[in-house]
Amino acid sequence: MEHESETELTPEAEAKPEPKAKQTPGIKHKIGIIIGILLCLVLLPFAVVGSTLAVKSYMYPGKVATVLGVGPLVVDTGSMRPAFKENDLILMRETDATALNIRDIIAYYDGKGTVVTHRIIGYDITDSGARLYITKGDANNTQDRNPVPASRVAGIVVRVIPGGGKVMRFIANPVVTVIAIALPLALFYGTIALRKKITQKKGKEAVADIDEPQPE
Repeated sequence: MEHESETELTPEAEAKPEPKAKQTPGIKHKIGIIIGILLCLVLLPFAVVGSTLAVKSYMYPGKVATVLGVGPLVVDTGSMRPAFKENDLILMRETDATALNIRDIIAYYDGKGTVVTHRIIGYDITDSGARLYITKGDANNTQDRNPVPASRVAGIVVRVIPGGGKVMRFIANPVVTVIAIALPLALFYGTIALRKKITQKKGKEAVADIDEPQPE
């Protein structure tokens, strides 16, 4: 007579929990972190430069705002064609105004609240030995009316970016400036918060794995 053996399940066996699958951060999270870091790296310098120029313009009205000795200027007229034209962006560097040369293009204050960017075509020496620069726009028929003393020279032109003036005017918009400052900060802190959340989640899962009962 055949006897069928029966195996009785103990309460420990019935209640044995199933091992949890370890979860790792999804690919979307990783891509989001990488994008956030890259955007911070790209936008943050613009935010720093823009905010610095804005603060200096407010503190020193009538002066060319500079960062590390370099300042941007937007061309409003065509007096220097073909060297540069309206809506071009000029980068001006502060320099020793007593040692400029003929053919240098300089930015100077005209005494009426305007910055003029013209070429040096000559200079006079005063009785005290100071230079008075004679300037002229390349597209103008006559030289500028008044010689430029060194004290009014803002700097020398080092770079021309065609059409860059339109971008500069857009960046100079207060709303754009605020966004350029706030967006990198939001992305930076958002990335940190996301990384912290993922780290905490992995830590909890590691603790849960340790606390799980091991099979005998």
